[in-house]
Amino acid sequence: MKAILSALVVLGLSLVAAPSLAADNRNVSVVNETGYAIKFLAFNSPDDGLDEWDNELDGTLKNQDTAYVEFDEDDEGCVWNIKVDWARYDESVLWKNVNLCKFNVLRLRYDPGTRTTSFIAE
Repeated sequence: MKAILSALVVLGLSLVAAPSLAADNRNVSVVNETGYAIKFLAFNSPDDGLDEWDNELDGTLKNQDTAYVEFDEDDEGCVWNIKVDWARYDESVLWKNVNLCKFNVLRLRYDPGTRTTSFIAE
């Protein structure tokens, strides 16, 4: 009986620890709904400054395509800067201090009337 109780306690403790093995709550699907192709998508910590970026894309993110961005244990914090560069234009979009822990889908949109790019977080 003690062995069964001990096994149940160990099982219960392992289930409590299981969320650390689950997907990072900062992982995000980025959906391109801008009407334009994106050649560069990057995230960096506000502590890193605005000069250190690593492209998360293997190729071009076409309109209506989705890129899944995964964070690892070395990445710290929920708040990140996000940078996007267009495939056919020499312009960038930068959003500062975005809390990635509050959503798991980021829909990028472009308004040609105001010439602004925004995102909708879900």
